Amino acid sequence: AAKFARELSDPLGESKTIDQIISRASIVMMYRISLPLVALLPAFLMSASAFQLANPILGSSRAGRLQAATAVGQRQALASSKRIRPLPSLSSQSFGGLRMSGGATDFDIAVVGGGPAGLSLSANLAEQGHSVVCFDPALQERFIPNYGVWLDEVEPLGLKDCLMTLWPKATVFLGGAEGDYKHTLDRPYGRLDRGKIKDHFVSRCNGAGVQFKEQFIDTLEHAQAHSTLKTQEGEEVTARLVVDCTGHSKRFMQFEEGKEPGFQAAYGIEAEIEPGTYPLPNDEMLLMDYRDVHMEASADKAESEAVPTFIYCMPASDTKVFFEETSLIANPPVPFEDLKRRLHQRLELWGTKIKHIEEEEFCLIPMGGSMPVVPQRVVGFGGSAGLVHPATGYMISRTLGMSAETAASISTALKLHPEDSKRAAEAVWGELWNDKKTRQRDFAAFGGEYLESIGLTELREFFGAFFVLPFEQWGGFLSHRLVEPYQRLVFGLGVWANTSNRVRFSLALKGFLSGPEGWYTLGRSVLAVDKDDEKEFPTPTNQPAFFKMSKN
Repeated sequence: AAKFARELSDPLGESKTIDQIISRASIVMMYRISLPLVALLPAFLMSASAFQLANPILGSSRAGRLQAATAVGQRQALASSKRIRPLPSLSSQSFGGLRMSGGATDFDIAVVGGGPAGLSLSANLAEQGHSVVCFDPALQERFIPNYGVWLDEVEPLGLKDCLMTLWPKATVFLGGAEGDYKHTLDRPYGRLDRGKIKDHFVSRCNGAGVQFKEQFIDTLEHAQAHSTLKTQEGEEVTARLVVDCTGHSKRFMQFEEGKEPGFQAAYGIEAEIEPGTYPLPNDEMLLMDYRDVHMEASADKAESEAVPTFIYCMPASDTKVFFEETSLIANPPVPFEDLKRRLHQRLELWGTKIKHIEEEEFCLIPMGGSMPVVPQRVVGFGGSAGLVHPATGYMISRTLGMSAETAASISTALKLHPEDSKRAAEAVWGELWNDKKTRQRDFAAFGGEYLESIGLTELREFFGAFFVLPFEQWGGFLSHRLVEPYQRLVFGLGVWANTSNRVRFSLALKGFLSGPEGWYTLGRSVLAVDKDDEKEFPTPTNQPAFFKMSKN
């Protein structure tokens, strides 16, 4: 209906006419859809638990297939970069020497993958007294992606010193009816120094006795009490438990049959520019700019509406800025060449004069889609365990924050099942993706699928409602902090109350078309149906911080 309404307007878009059409259509559709659903709601609530038990397809059992999964970052990614200027070797300058494995061949845990997930988990496991070996053929190389993080996520982890730049606030421009209005988010945002963050975890690993092997795992064989890893070089290592931290490399993880992921695609450049040609303040990080004045030509305008992208900027100084053009989520992904063209169109409109491009980044992040099979013999962590946020692409802070608790879970499982690696892995998976975390992901996955389905106009109106919510609500959604179902329900109702009829209609339609399984999954994600759920509904009286408009 939204697409049909847009077709009735002229190519430049008369929003008043569209709003009138969709407003009337949404009233009729919502009336027809909501009345029977509301009538059935009491029965749905009473039968939710029984329905789960009676329908194993909708329960926690998982049957699988191999699916993509790569280590890497806040915007966890299949990423590559083209270095315009050679980088110094990290093996001597940053790491202070990796502790390479000698003759040892038997370990408690083998971690496959030396990205942020693998190194942080290896450090925590070894610090808890386990013998750990970490495999990665690129151990001497710097992390590839550029990681942006919220300060309040990494500072509690002791990683503030690993930031190369810190901005006291982030900003958002949505364009459209808002024009050049700027949303200012009083939440400090930082950019991780890729050398420092890797050096931090390598140093912890070395101090705790982690053994490193710069080798590629060729095959993996399982026995009852251990697994045998064989490298391409012919070496064999045994471990009581294997953890896959290779992200989206498809090595050892099985994923469920079913939904395909959406993809966040981004093309970025680290650029030296002429002083005074960056049009925004250097002390503000530009989180999202959906203005599309650079796409004013009729053909480009239609493309911009159908395939929305935004620019993301991290200024380091008056002469050095990281620019990135990003498609939030799409399937198929937006081609890098299209993103590159749009980025340079923006910069030309801004009058930004590029003197030199130091580095190009090509980033592709699978988001949402099917879950890993739970449980399975190999434990996953990071991207390979599906920890990327299905609606935003954020992951690195969550992964680093979970590494200590996941290490503790592995330690407990090995103590409880010293001679049964399969049962130990099952216990770890049970903690990693328990029912509460799965329902939280289900809610975010619905959001990601919705954002994938709408055009630029609706995206602007959705985020216009999103960023006017109280800080703990929008910040909680971005940072995986909406743990309780009723918190997610309040968040969702807040977006609904503040947004346009156009977005209400498309949200209602998306929910309706998800069918009985989708209704059940979404309902369980926002209703307190489990005995461990918080039963008290949040209000400004009993949870004042949850309704406070500012972080400070």
